[in-house]
Amino acid sequence: MLSPVATTERTELRDRAAEPRVAVIASTMRSGSTLLKALLAEAPDISNLPEVNFQSTWRLQRARQRAAARGKSIAVLKRPAWYQESATYPRLPDMPGLRTILLVRDVYPTILSLRKMTFGPLASLLGRFTNRWLVNNYWARITGHLLQLDETPGNDSLLVRYEDIVSDPVETTAQLFRFLGSRQTGGVSSYRKPIDYRWRWGRDDAGSNIRTLQVQKPPAVNWSDPPLVSAIQASAPAMLVRQKLGYPALPPAAG
Repeated sequence: MLSPVATTERTELRDRAAEPRVAVIASTMRSGSTLLKALLAEAPDISNLPEVNFQSTWRLQRARQRAAARGKSIAVLKRPAWYQESATYPRLPDMPGLRTILLVRDVYPTILSLRKMTFGPLASLLGRFTNRWLVNNYWARITGHLLQLDETPGNDSLLVRYEDIVSDPVETTAQLFRFLGSRQTGGVSSYRKPIDYRWRWGRDDAGSNIRTLQVQKPPAVNWSDPPLVSAIQASAPAMLVRQKLGYPALPPAAG
């Protein structure tokens, strides 16, 4: 007969073994994290939880428990970088077996979408006053941090471009399912609505595209904002990050 101490140790080992593995999606805002999380949740063993600040240990553990209660063996959590976190994001939890999806999107469409989200109808008017900060202090800094994580030996991470998700969702998600160790073998291009929460602004993308439940290819970039293009071209950090990520050349500077 096992002693009470041995019984307790065995129970703790069993509980730890039953805890879902954790994967986090790190990204800037407006980079497709809501879409990616929804696509991954099509796997039978991956959770579909509301946005969770994985940088908070207790919030992460609560989300892990919710995933376990739903019978999921993999908890995928996402929370993009807020503006005030550009110097520190992402603060990854110290957790054995953690896997990190480093989600990136090109600077021009990201900044256009950020301005629209932040300033609404005043986005174009205020853009010329905020372009430089958004390009240098937000996009280049955060995306540079993600690149550094990808280039650091020993990190169990995978860099994924938003552009690859929307151009070839089946192949890209199949690669991600393999990276996460999911039972899902094939990739997906559609997804279902969450069961116990709703997409809403401030925590997820709540726009019309996400509600189609199908990956939508964005329109071609028309480079119709010359001041934003100029701000990107004037940013050495942003241009270097774009080059490392394999994004195409920007159009010539206006004037």
